Amino acid sequence: MANQIKSPFPLRLIQFRAGYNLPVHVAIEIGHFARRGLQVEVSYTPGSQYLIETLKTGQFQIGHAAADDVVAEVENQKGTSGEGSDLFLFMGLHGGLLNLVGSPEIRDVKSLRGKALAVDARTSGFVFVLEKMLLSKGFGPKDYNLVEVGGWESRYHALLEGGFSATLLTPPYVGDALEAGCHLLARGDEIMPVYQATCGVARRTWAHENADLLASYIRAYIEATKWCFDPQNRKGGLELLAKHNGIKGYSAEKTLDALLDPKHGLYPKAELNLPGIAAALELRAEMGYLSRPVPRPEKYVDLSYHRRAVGSD
Repeated sequence: MANQIKSPFPLRLIQFRAGYNLPVHVAIEIGHFARRGLQVEVSYTPGSQYLIETLKTGQFQIGHAAADDVVAEVENQKGTSGEGSDLFLFMGLHGGLLNLVGSPEIRDVKSLRGKALAVDARTSGFVFVLEKMLLSKGFGPKDYNLVEVGGWESRYHALLEGGFSATLLTPPYVGDALEAGCHLLARGDEIMPVYQATCGVARRTWAHENADLLASYIRAYIEATKWCFDPQNRKGGLELLAKHNGIKGYSAEKTLDALLDPKHGLYPKAELNLPGIAAALELRAEMGYLSRPVPRPEKYVDLSYHRRAVGSD
């Protein structure tokens, strides 16, 4: 198991604002980070491109982003004048929790033909899940218009304001949108039943120099996730969703149920899903943004820190 850090060490984390951040909030509020010698400062990103750039510059040491965001960064930097991207994946948070939600006027996927759809980034993240979904319904690339809007919260508000016909959302924004009159058009896991969505991301050079710190972060996150899955802590989980996400009542209940779903929710042990990363790579290649033969998932990950955290290194 990773060595205990005796004095509080500040770590800066950047993530999207979403219900799946619950383990982070638990680790802060209940003390899992503190017991591992960490003082974690959380910031929220307006979008994936900002998150990746601030990790690269060292403004943040750890980020929670889509596996495909890191793949895109690594591949985009290949062949540049430098040594390529230093970012890698060290743990997995969840496999999707994605839903395609339509505006009040849109009741089915076929109604999206010719419409504007809100996305985070045009060539990375979950956009390819959306495009594969549309392709399976007979859409071609010219049958819709993808517009970069930003993260979950930005796209949720853009959808409610009537500027877009649909977008991919995650809890609690899914439930809130449905309560506001929007319609659930499709579940992401229907198109990508095996997929690695959000992951822990860091720079390899920083991780190498701070292996104990990163292992302590992973261990604290796993402990907090275990806390979330304990039925005795359900009331506390709902209270933290209210405090940090403004989610209350029925919306909070539904969000927590989605997070704790044994098949599609949070990963209890924060392990990276290598078959899910392989699926993300294959999807990226299918959409024409990755050359074949498709690289192995190991190109983008380092499992040693997770093994160190759980005591099997």
